[in-house]
Amino acid sequence: MKKTSKLIVLIFFTIFGITIGIQFNSMIGGDFTSPHKNEIEAQEVSDLRKTTEDMKTRIIDLKKQVDTLEQERAVESVPLQKLKTTVDEYKFLAGYSSASGPGITIVLDSDLQKNIAEIIEGRRYLISLVNELKAFGGEIISINDYRVVGRSEITLAGNHINVHGKPIAPPYIIQAIGSPDSLKRYVERGTLIFELMASNGITSNIKFSEDIKIPALANEKPSQFSNIVED
Repeated sequence: MKKTSKLIVLIFFTIFGITIGIQFNSMIGGDFTSPHKNEIEAQEVSDLRKTTEDMKTRIIDLKKQVDTLEQERAVESVPLQKLKTTVDEYKFLAGYSSASGPGITIVLDSDLQKNIAEIIEGRRYLISLVNELKAFGGEIISINDYRVVGRSEITLAGNHINVHGKPIAPPYIIQAIGSPDSLKRYVERGTLIFELMASNGITSNIKFSEDIKIPALANEKPSQFSNIVED
């Protein structure tokens, strides 16, 4: 809309320039010695000034109309802006937006000369760890850069672990964004899982950070057999 108002002003001032140019050209080309001609020219200048003032008034009126339209559009856009904000919030909660913030990084690995996937998933260590992190304030969690949400699948597939149907391999890197204080209390006093994993040869390297980045959820398979039910 601002571009429109500027265009209107430009058009009218262009008209002013052309009109003034024509009037002054006629004045320059005339004979100023004739009283009659001078009287005519004086009237033309007076008419030109009046036309100019009328056009200025018209421009001001048009500018007011443009401002009114811009304000109306701004008011009309408020519901749309609120809707967009709501959609963005749901996308974030569903995992379709990247996230960053303070939190914890836990790296699970082992020096054992064997596949630790069977130990970790067979004893449900990974799922238990994710659930405990959620219980202690972990708002957003990922495993090897795969976002974990309520519908995520963490399963043993043959000799490896799958997250969202994608195979992951050691070291298993679990990241959680949440309250640093709550997550520190969890590590220090809230769980025995790290001791249990250590008894099975699984090492836990734990680090807290003020800037953890977790990517958005990867594309999922579209629903084929489910439908939306209206409330």
